[in-house]
Amino acid sequence: MRSRFPWETWRVTNDESPAADQLVDGLLDVSHRVNQIVSAVAARHDLTPQQVGLLRMLDEPMSMKAYAEDLSCDPSNVTGLVDRAELLGLVERVPDPVDRRVRMLTLTAKGRAVRTRVNAELASEMVNALGSTAGDLSHIARLIESATS
Repeated sequence: MRSRFPWETWRVTNDESPAADQLVDGLLDVSHRVNQIVSAVAARHDLTPQQVGLLRMLDEPMSMKAYAEDLSCDPSNVTGLVDRAELLGLVERVPDPVDRRVRMLTLTAKGRAVRTRVNAELASEMVNALGSTAGDLSHIARLIESATS
């Protein structure tokens, strides 16, 4: 039987640990599905998944350097992404009130409105993809939080 995903094609653990295989396969399946959902929602708003990520990170103004550090990349790698988001009217670069040489990224009113719509769609579609009910959400959120902290 052929697998849906390449990571399911070969069992990497021994027969004594099928639960480990199930856990790895399940997490990779969820990750794959989340990426599909983010891509689909982003496309409906003429955005890239990376632009959706930028919108979600800007609760407060953030320097490009801090944004790049959060992504674990060089600041020069985010310049094009920020340039395109700025051209779309979603973000703007403003002077840092403490150090005017530094530019801070902040959401525009349009960026906040788009982020609100995108967040609502992401939440709805992820709940549907998980086959969850509203009551399951807090349990799922606690599991994810414990796994990422």
